[in-house]
Amino acid sequence: MRFIEWLDDRLQIKSMLKDLFDHPVPKRKLSFLDFLGFATAFSFFNQAFTGLLLATVYKPSAKEAYASIQGIQNNPLEHFIRSLHFWGANFMVVLIFLHILRVFFVSAYKKPRELTWLVGGVLLIGTLGLAFTGYLLPWDQQAYWATTVGTAIAGYMPVIGHYLVSLARDGSNVTGLTLTRFYAVHMLLLPALILAAFGVHFFLVLRQGMSFTEEVAKAKREGGQVRGGTEPFWPNTVWKMMLFVSLVGVALWVLALRFPAGLGHAADPLNKSQYIPEPVWYFFSIYQLLKYFPGKLDVIGTVGLPLVFIVVLFGLPFFDRNLSRKVKKRPFALGTAGIVVVAIIALTYIGYQSVPKAVASTGVKAHPSFSGDILPVLQSSCASCHGSSGGLTVTSYDGIMHTGDDKPVVIPGHPTSSLLVQKLLGTVQPQMPLGQNPLSKDQIQNIENWIKDGAKNN
Repeated sequence: MRFIEWLDDRLQIKSMLKDLFDHPVPKRKLSFLDFLGFATAFSFFNQAFTGLLLATVYKPSAKEAYASIQGIQNNPLEHFIRSLHFWGANFMVVLIFLHILRVFFVSAYKKPRELTWLVGGVLLIGTLGLAFTGYLLPWDQQAYWATTVGTAIAGYMPVIGHYLVSLARDGSNVTGLTLTRFYAVHMLLLPALILAAFGVHFFLVLRQGMSFTEEVAKAKREGGQVRGGTEPFWPNTVWKMMLFVSLVGVALWVLALRFPAGLGHAADPLNKSQYIPEPVWYFFSIYQLLKYFPGKLDVIGTVGLPLVFIVVLFGLPFFDRNLSRKVKKRPFALGTAGIVVVAIIALTYIGYQSVPKAVASTGVKAHPSFSGDILPVLQSSCASCHGSSGGLTVTSYDGIMHTGDDKPVVIPGHPTSSLLVQKLLGTVQPQMPLGQNPLSKDQIQNIENWIKDGAKNN
């Protein structure tokens, strides 16, 4: 007891706990959405704990990483821990986005909580970085090519794009050096950043209180009563918070048990298994945006719009001069946010759906048909960029027969002179499909044979 008193005399723990737990909150305003921040913190500590356990058996080198993950997969307990870590990353990304949307909706970013919002923005960026760098560590095909596509996006930044890609990959390509760099950032730099930001965030919440307590403070200053009454934060609200966090934990465990983390084929820089490169799911919106800004305009989708998002994210408390916190008096801010959220969800879905599916080679045919042999291959490998609108399209015979700016895309009877074949072979750069594995020799030979036969619409 004397030690506790001695410690409290120096750290003021009792007064801090009193400020944290001993205050009333309005009954009618409480909902589980108010506890999204605590659920996000729970997800982070789940990641920290399971990540430390996995680090004891993981080997961060190109030669040993995949084999060490295979060893984890073969051990039931270690596999479950990895599954918790895998699903925890997805939970953390989703929960922090929902938490930020909730804070925006209730205007909890306004005075005096501007700093709390800014630190929350740091936590969001750190969380995305943590998820992205961790994605490479299994060193399988999906991880390798998702990282290749993700890091390539930085290359669209004017002037410094090449240097950003080199900095991220520790070279021009994704190699074992990239893996080591990502592991260091994932295990040391980003957790330290998130932990520090979380500490500041918690301190600010402790000092300023949660936004739903403002009505009680206002009623106390004015000598009035809170409509609907109040209840003690401890134990009533704390139990609700613990219940919500427990439900999140149960959902995490159920998903980890029901859908354990998988492992694909070992990373192959030559992509010999015909793996279709695609980004991590939370970058699908940028992946899709790139398709709407062809050529030199791609910098708008990959750099311009994300940069605007970051500026608005951190500048929101200072840009928004509307003093009202009521929903009905903030139509422009809430309407704009709603459009952005719907757009991100739609782009993510469209981007996911547009990822081409691998088409297995069926051998060379002397007289291939357009509808049965050529169109499925082109739609699978090319439709994600050359879809149903703008420039060359591959969704119909007329689209494929479209004449290019310099030369015909297809010259019936002359495959080697056709721009389509030249692009697929890489004799005319850039080689197509852009950013994907080249078509197999059999698939290209079938296209050549089809053109040689007269490029018929059969």
